[in-house]
Amino acid sequence: MDRTEIEDFAVKLNKDDILRAVGCGESGAARFAASRCFDELKDEFAAVSEPYAAAVRENNKIYCLLTLGDGVNKLTDRLFAEGEAVKGLVADAMADAYLFEIDALLTERLKRECAVMNVGVGKRLAAPDDFPLSEQTVIISKIGTSRVTVTDAFMLNPIKSMAYTLELTDDRAVFNAQHDCSKCTAKDCPMRKTDYKGEFSILSGYNYAPENAEGSAVCIDIGTTTVVFEYIENGRVTASHKVINPQRRFGHDVISRIEAANRGRGAELASDIRYALINGYNEVTRGKTPDRAVIAANTAMIHLLMEYDCSQLGQYPFTARTDTIKTTFDKVTASQCAPVPTLIFGGISAFVGGDITSGLYMCDFDLSDRVNLFIDLGTNGETVIGNKDKMLAASTAAGPAFEGGLISCGTGSVDGAICSARLNPPRFTTIGGKPPVGICGTGIIELLSEMKDSGVIDNTGKLCGKYFASGFPVTDKITFTQNDIRQVQTAKGAVRAGIECLMRAYGAEYDDIGAVYIAGGFGYGLSVKKACNIGLLPSELADKAVSVGNSSLGGCVKMTARADGEDRIKRIQSVSSDLPLALDDEFNGLYIKYMNF
Repeated sequence: MDRTEIEDFAVKLNKDDILRAVGCGESGAARFAASRCFDELKDEFAAVSEPYAAAVRENNKIYCLLTLGDGVNKLTDRLFAEGEAVKGLVADAMADAYLFEIDALLTERLKRECAVMNVGVGKRLAAPDDFPLSEQTVIISKIGTSRVTVTDAFMLNPIKSMAYTLELTDDRAVFNAQHDCSKCTAKDCPMRKTDYKGEFSILSGYNYAPENAEGSAVCIDIGTTTVVFEYIENGRVTASHKVINPQRRFGHDVISRIEAANRGRGAELASDIRYALINGYNEVTRGKTPDRAVIAANTAMIHLLMEYDCSQLGQYPFTARTDTIKTTFDKVTASQCAPVPTLIFGGISAFVGGDITSGLYMCDFDLSDRVNLFIDLGTNGETVIGNKDKMLAASTAAGPAFEGGLISCGTGSVDGAICSARLNPPRFTTIGGKPPVGICGTGIIELLSEMKDSGVIDNTGKLCGKYFASGFPVTDKITFTQNDIRQVQTAKGAVRAGIECLMRAYGAEYDDIGAVYIAGGFGYGLSVKKACNIGLLPSELADKAVSVGNSSLGGCVKMTARADGEDRIKRIQSVSSDLPLALDDEFNGLYIKYMNF
């Protein structure tokens, strides 16, 4: 083989994969809208695509180049320019999927040709991890085509292109030509099959001071992303520990894990989280025996922990096992969570779980005469409105973008994470004052607000001018890409639409709201002003916002000090109901509206 070219591709895009890539679950208004966009776009997408793949062998290397042509870029740009944000996202995801498919076809062709030549492939090398971006010009020159060029910033043009090199080996039994998602640092790639194996963590602080109380307890917050432990002795936090939820290997979001459980992987999911719980419990107790443990988590996490049947969590009408909608207190075995009597917070509905009731309890919703708003800015984006007499809750799939997930330069709140940003003049603050390693959630919100005010992005989220192809250089090593912006847009659109739908269903106006509690580890350091500036939160509520941090954990800590805790949780549950946004006719329109800046 000296040269291989493919221009005739028989690729059929999988709609479910595309919808999953744009952050849709198995049902709901957002999925319905995206599904309709896919159906409307598929013929036009096929018409403008000009797929091409080529490979050239020289000495012990194979130089590979793939592209979809410029028509796909123009289609996506036009859709966003016309305000068709959801269509733009779907078209972009279709392009990513198509590019991966033609890469797989080229790989299969090369595998057959390598077998004929009696050689194997030892490594697959790509920029920027294995060689500088500038080396992509070498690949293009080896292929000898004008279909793909390189910008001044050494980015491929058209954007939906791919260039890499394969290193040959005499061992024909080795064929490492496939893309390895687990090693790829493009964490924002919607086609990612496995988690990036880099560092990922979030803050676990909360705005509640433990009260004087006798006794000891281990408090545990099982989040979709992280698991946090605190040891409380006589009203004081004496030890803390946090780990990544090991279930993330089955997917970043709740729906992916429910699907895995329903495919027969429930025992593995339960084993993963139980192992993390026992290790974390031992880490904070260090040989001591507390009086009890208190756990808060969303409904799905409790189902997966206890190995309950998840079949009804993954399909409409989304019903949960009754046990998880009640606060339980019993002797739970060590193999399940902790070797002491354990209280597990009950939830409100299938997707508004015990982590939210714990947060409402911490914020004294059940004692308030005034209508308040509770917004948890985590992976699932739960919102509750109400007071001691009536509460209404809803959940939207925000995804992990607010916690640095699926962002190319994203990171958790670790030392070196950019947590605050200014552009005029450029000034960035990092956690611990360390050299920047990425951008955490609070930094992402501040950066986008600054980019909007400086004209770096327009109101549709499109990067302007010289930044469009290569992304916005935050530092010399950190770049905020167009896809990063789109990930935040989908998250903020879902959260803001959920807030508006909930307020309308409750019959509340902005003036009726007494306080807005912003929960979640990300919310703890959030600039409410910047969040309002990009449309994540209504500007009318800016002066009423209070950041309470990880209120799920804070409620657990409060439970250790209050004798009336269980009665108050039952009160919260008795006056609460949920609003299924999938059945809300207004949600889809608001979701699209609030994706813009």
